[in-house]
Amino acid sequence: MARAKKPMIWISDAMVSVSNIKGFDADVVLNNRKYAIEAMERNRLGEVQPEDCFPKEMYAKYKDKKEKKQPDLFMAGGLWTVSAKCAAVMRQFDLGEGNLYAVKLFQHDRTTPVEGEHFCLNFGAQKTAVLTDQSHRIDKPYPNYDIWQPPGAMQDNDIAVSASALAGPDLWMDPQMRDAFFVSDALNQALRAEKVSRAFKLRKCIVI
Repeated sequence: MARAKKPMIWISDAMVSVSNIKGFDADVVLNNRKYAIEAMERNRLGEVQPEDCFPKEMYAKYKDKKEKKQPDLFMAGGLWTVSAKCAAVMRQFDLGEGNLYAVKLFQHDRTTPVEGEHFCLNFGAQKTAVLTDQSHRIDKPYPNYDIWQPPGAMQDNDIAVSASALAGPDLWMDPQMRDAFFVSDALNQALRAEKVSRAFKLRKCIVI
């Protein structure tokens, strides 16, 4: 008899990777910086945001640099952004109340488009599932606050999560954590199958 497959959950290390940060200015920031930055912070916590919090256009910051084809997941203008191919995969899964909003990327001249189609990602789901006392390499940057973040050079099985996280949306944030998001095994497999998972830097969690 075939052994039942062990349930799996994955954590992304993308948010702490400098290589994923790209130099763009978002129109919403240029138009109303305070409002846009507050919305970005809420988005990083997995809170649902209205579409008008997200840019319609972004512009390359540097005049002397031509922006080439972007990764399948990257931060632009303070917002996590995905390629059209990646967005097509994600739309097949439960994003909670999250969404994907089309955004146009331009070179510094604000006229010449950057190659490809892109979508800003609204993280719209939360699950409190990280078992901080069983995640032995987890970091607690502020001793007086119950806030954690992934360890440096995170590896498989560094983070433990409750089996309760297996239910519900396929993409979510944990309000206990900063600089990380989680994906279901089904979404992980789909991203890998379409060869768009590399930038996600996914690491296997221990499910208890």
